[in-house]
Amino acid sequence: MDIVFRGATVVDGTGAPGQIADVGVAEGRIAEIGTGLTGGRVIDVDGLVLCPGFIDMHSHSDLRVLAEPDHLAKVSQGVTTEVIGQDGLSYAPVNDEVLAAMRAQLAGWNDDPPGFDWNWRSVGEYLDRLDRGIAVNAAYLVPQGTLRMLHVGWDDRPPTESEMDAMKSTLDDSLTEGAFGLSSGLTYTPGMYADRANWSSCAGSSARAALLQPPSPQLRG
Repeated sequence: MDIVFRGATVVDGTGAPGQIADVGVAEGRIAEIGTGLTGGRVIDVDGLVLCPGFIDMHSHSDLRVLAEPDHLAKVSQGVTTEVIGQDGLSYAPVNDEVLAAMRAQLAGWNDDPPGFDWNWRSVGEYLDRLDRGIAVNAAYLVPQGTLRMLHVGWDDRPPTESEMDAMKSTLDDSLTEGAFGLSSGLTYTPGMYADRANWSSCAGSSARAALLQPPSPQLRG
């Protein structure tokens, strides 16, 4: 073993009670759980809990994971996977105009760091940036409000047939590029302007969206 964590209370995520055990790591992966394990480095974790990483199912770290790839604010809490693109608002897919609007609208959530490299526009390009190396796993939801802003704008009206087709096409492209599903923020502009028919049509437009994950909606009060 390269590393042995000695004497942890191991909670394995199956629902079984925690048990005192050693956990051996080889080549960056858990290789064995048992007692009396030996390795090149032994870390005494008596009295501590060792468990699978937590999944943050509603995260607004879309920008923070790029600005601070070590992501200590979450990793230090045991979070190893984040679901981002929440509430129908995020930074992809965009054009230059929509990106500027998103930066302004989301600055209170995510900051707008000076000198940051905004070198993506599509979901695929954004995911490529994540793949350069961040400390957590990330699942990205296509934001319905951003999608609407891209093809309809800020107007409080139903989309035209061609605009609806464009949203569906971009959603389909984004899922192909690696997005995990679709999110909505029906209390935020411009996503709040979508009526039930618009939302249902967009959410149900791709079989892949249904297979990957049901839409993640934020409901109106």
